[in-house]
Formats: sequence, C-alpha cells, structure tokens
Amino acid sequence: MSVIRVKTFTVQLIDAQPDRIRICRIDGESLVTVVVPREDLAEAKSLPNIPQRGIYYLLDEDHGNVSRVYAGQTTQGIARLDAHKAKKEFWNKAVMFLDDDQNISRDALDVLEAKAIDYVRTHGSYETDNSATPKPYVDPYKEEAVERLHERILFRMSALGYDLDRVDQGPAGASVVFHTKKNGIRGSGRYDKATGHFTVLAGSKVNLSKPALKNAAVAASRREIFGDSGGIAELAEDLEFPTPSAAAVFVLGGSQNGWTEWVDNDGETLNQVYRSEDK
Repeated sequence: MSVIRVKTFTVQLIDAQPDRIRICRIDGESLVTVVVPREDLAEAKSLPNIPQRGIYYLLDEDHGNVSRVYAGQTTQGIARLDAHKAKKEFWNKAVMFLDDDQNISRDALDVLEAKAIDYVRTHGSYETDNSATPKPYVDPYKEEAVERLHERILFRMSALGYDLDRVDQGPAGASVVFHTKKNGIRGSGRYDKATGHFTVLAGSKVNLSKPALKNAAVAASRREIFGDSGGIAELAEDLEFPTPSAAAVFVLGGSQNGWTEWVDNDGETLNQVYRSEDK
C-alpha cells in the first residue's frame, strides 16, 4: 500500500479578494510566497512581516495562461517591483519567493536566480525577457540545497496555477515562440511547419508609423484592424499569415524577410531553426 504524502498549503487573501494580493506558505518551510497584481503594488509594499531576500517572476498572465516571463532576484523584498513597474510594461502579475537573510545567503541567491533564469529560458512556450543566463560561482556544499529550494519554488508556482513547463502545441510544429525587436518593436509569433503559416500572437506591438510595402493583403489587414491609427499599436487577437515574411511586414511595416527577422530566445532565426534542419 503506497504512502500518501500531504503538504499543507495556506493562502491568505488580502481584503478577501482571490484576484488580488495573496500570501502563501507551506507548513514546515520558511519561504513566503507573495502574489502581487501590478495595480496592487502600492498596497503590497505595506504588508507587515514580509522577508526581503529571494527571487521573483514577472508574468504576463491571463487566468493561469502565461505568455511572457521575467525572472530576477531581490534583496529589497516587494519594493524591488517599483523599478519594474516604471520600466517594464508587459507584466500584470509578480510572484515573489522571499525568505530571511540567514536562510538564503547572498551567493546562494545568485545561484538561485541563475537557475530560475535558465529554467524560464529553456522551458515552456512563453516568451522570456531574460536574454542570458548568469553563471555565478556555485559552492558545491550549497548547490544541492539551492536545487531543492528551486524545486520548492516550481512546486509553489504550479500549485498557484502558473505552469512554467506548459507547452502550448497549437498547430503541428508551432510550439516555439519567435520574436522580433527591430526598431524597438516587440512582436511574437509561432511558425507552423506543416502549413508554412506564421501566427502573430496577441499582445504583439505593430509599427503603424511605417507603411506595409509590396503586400496589399497585409496593408488591408492593418487597415481593417487598426483603421487610420498611427504610431505603435497592440494586436488584440492572434492573427495568422500565409508566410513568415507577411507576418513580419504586418508587425514591422516596410518590406521584410521573415525568415531572418523572426528569432527564437537563443537568437536563432526562423531560417536556422526550420530550414537548416533539412540540410
């Protein structure tokens, strides 16, 4: 007969609102988890007895569906989010994992952050704003403890409904997320190898100040969706195109080669990922 293991996961709802600030603890663990909606940051900073040291994830999240992630560390507790609110527009929720200084040393914190960043860059189907994984010195006597702590953090994320391993397969061959940052325009999408189509994902920025060239269908799509708007707009729903280049023209304007404009999180172009594999 198998032994049933039980963990007691306690969630406190601030103002009894399930969609606002949550404080989460597990019996026998000192780590405190705080879920902070962007609009509730000011109130969250006034919470009493919240530790200062740990890691956090910034999420672009909709009912548990995560489309973009950033991982970082803090020695300032919740106040660390002030800078991100001022400089990063994409996130609507932060999930913080905090403990007292004596339970997470500064060098262990660096290693924990590196593990978190590496994980979000190599798992799931979301975009990540972390462009590289730090490589801090790893004390061999602390490595196992940090790994256990990272596993506890991943467990809590999953228990809260934020699955960092989720891969949205979508159409066949469309699990890898590609993006473009040309001229500061952040668009994202997925390529379907079976059909050759490319889907620009909701939330992508579109540079309407630069007209679409040599593609009347794309120009018509822009007019239909955005009318006579100019400047930078945001796509509200996923939009499929017959080719990666048409998708790139829609997002960036001008005349584009989508096979080189769309890159994955490792910096490889769509051409390198899909065409080189057939050589």
